Amino acid sequence: MDKKKTGELIKDARTRKNYTQSELGELLGVTNKAVSRWETGESFPDIGLLESLSNVLDLKIQDIVVGEIQADDETAFTEIVRLSRLQEMAKRKKIVHFAIGIMIIIYSCLIGCNALRGSSLLGNHSGMIYLISLAVILMILLYGIKKGNFNEKSNLTEKDNVTKKDSKVNRTLLMISVISGIWIILVTCSTVIMVGNGVMPFHMDASSVGPFLNVQLIAIFLLNMAIIVTQFYKMDKRMEDTYRGIFVPISVLYLAVLYSDALHRLSEVESFYQMIFCRTIIVLAELLLIFVAAVLILKRKKRLRG
Repeated sequence: MDKKKTGELIKDARTRKNYTQSELGELLGVTNKAVSRWETGESFPDIGLLESLSNVLDLKIQDIVVGEIQADDETAFTEIVRLSRLQEMAKRKKIVHFAIGIMIIIYSCLIGCNALRGSSLLGNHSGMIYLISLAVILMILLYGIKKGNFNEKSNLTEKDNVTKKDSKVNRTLLMISVISGIWIILVTCSTVIMVGNGVMPFHMDASSVGPFLNVQLIAIFLLNMAIIVTQFYKMDKRMEDTYRGIFVPISVLYLAVLYSDALHRLSEVESFYQMIFCRTIIVLAELLLIFVAAVLILKRKKRLRG
């Protein structure tokens, strides 16, 4: 099976029929972008569309699969079976990815609501629970990268065909998340230091400092949750290489949760300093270790392919 040959065959047949990509897409019930991806060899038609594609373009199914006219029947049958298995594997990966994404989002929302509203549902060990939760989620995503659920678009699409627009969006979301993480660290630490020195930020009343910080934490939490949902959606649609855009917002989100938990447990400024410092270091250490592990896994997979 050669996707580029199949793409050229589909394009030639479409041109002979005087169909535009949009017209062919309408006849098959797909978008013109899907037809474009077939013709450029970026993806392969779903096996369920082969019969309709064959009828519309007057091509044999085996010719479409192999990418050549008058293909050997036995070779074509083997390629059809192989294509069916590959597409079934891709669908299973997509289902697993979707389920994992939904569970991570729901669990993180519950954790966030518990911390940001100052609930004592998790008791005095909530900080440790949040740190363990972050580590487990990052490990799950790392496992997904190792198994190919999160770092490859699919077995049926070329990785280097991710558009420049998609890459730019991924970098922008990553940068927003990084900036929000730096912002919340600076705002939290500077506010606590000022209050410890008897200076109220922005000339606020002492009673307003806590709510001011909590509003910042809630905003950062919601921002990064939106980024996480967006990244999971993009990964689900195109299975893009967006793992770098997932690790960071998840870490920043849990950092906001940990800060809010510490804020609601504030008894004295000195202990708060220590709590904020330790939690910041642990979160950044977890993020760094997971990121390095992901890079090493991807390099190893690249060597094995190449």
